[in-house]
Amino acid sequence: MAASRCADLDRTDERVLSYLQECGADYPALIAGNTGLHVAHVERRLETLADTGLVEPVSGEVIYRLTDEGTDVIESTPDGGPSV
Repeated sequence: MAASRCADLDRTDERVLSYLQECGADYPALIAGNTGLHVAHVERRLETLADTGLVEPVSGEVIYRLTDEGTDVIESTPDGGPSV
């Protein structure tokens, strides 16, 4: 299942997942700032990634972290995903 989800990822998703794999949980605004992406775009992608089970909110303050399935997906991309 991880391989099929990998095909649906765009470059933003890969950057976000790689960042979370490297740094653990973080706020959407900090993820955006540390990956050079726009906050609103990161927030939308995190919601989608959460809907697919690749990330999960950690608290009521919406801090996301990578799930085990998200780790499997990012590790199945060529080169283990783009560097952040």
